[in-house]
Amino acid sequence: MKSVKVFAPATIGNIGPGFDVLGLAIKGIGDIVEAREFHGNDLIIEAVLEADHDISTNPDKNTAGIAAQEALKLLGIKTGVALTITKGMPSGSGLGSSAASAVAGANAVNCLFGNSLSKEKVLEAAMAGEYSVSGGYFADNVAPAIYGGATLTRSLHPLEVTPLGNISDLIIILVMPKVKILTKDSRKILPENVTLSDFVVNLANTASITAAFCKNDYNLLKDNLFDYIIEPTRSTLIPGFPEAKEAALDAGAHGMTISGSGPTVFAITNSQKASVKIESAMVTAFNKKGVECKSLITTSSVDGSGIVKNGIIT
Repeated sequence: MKSVKVFAPATIGNIGPGFDVLGLAIKGIGDIVEAREFHGNDLIIEAVLEADHDISTNPDKNTAGIAAQEALKLLGIKTGVALTITKGMPSGSGLGSSAASAVAGANAVNCLFGNSLSKEKVLEAAMAGEYSVSGGYFADNVAPAIYGGATLTRSLHPLEVTPLGNISDLIIILVMPKVKILTKDSRKILPENVTLSDFVVNLANTASITAAFCKNDYNLLKDNLFDYIIEPTRSTLIPGFPEAKEAALDAGAHGMTISGSGPTVFAITNSQKASVKIESAMVTAFNKKGVECKSLITTSSVDGSGIVKNGIIT
């Protein structure tokens, strides 16, 4: 029987001030889902590999399983499908772990049966999987995992997502503190009211970031990652955040903020030499506060989810 492997990249939700509307695909890390057809009528999950904790193999309680079942419904196909999920990042990391699984699951089923679903339909299926862990329908992680680059979600009802493009000289420094934050929990502490001045600044920064990706212009991105509404609250869940941010900016970063709901944080530069210095400064700052962390210097991914053949994503 036929089978296919599909990769979906990690993502940065919000890109600073663009809460729930902006997202960015990250190069080099993500999840892989293999879908295999078999004689039967059910979708099953055979294994979850390289996970940092127990992840359910019940397809009704697994983001990839839920998204894959939604894709089968959209395709109008009822047959046996077995999934094997290989995790490429920790759950609860703020890098769109659940979104990557959901996108890879939905797209694997789509590719297994002729790739007839549009990206918009794959997005709908993936969002159903995301709903199971985030408690709501959001596209800021699943959209860039499908389209690649940066994306803007203008509306969820009806669903309207616009791919924005990429910034070719953008370098991203990811630091992943060993702290677990669930999206549901991080949303509970968000402010219900904001000041007009903070709203205006966040709006201006979000507009500048959007224009930066549309125009492939790093200068429009730098110095606009500042988030005066969400970051002040969510950063309290990340021990060492203020010290790490100060260290990043002192080391030459043009901005540093939280990736999605955290705890991963990211800084930006357009200098490879500076990126190494920034990475070291951020990791040292967290370590001084007793927080273990991993780090990665990378770029944004032009490509979204795709089939894996001989180690190459197509």
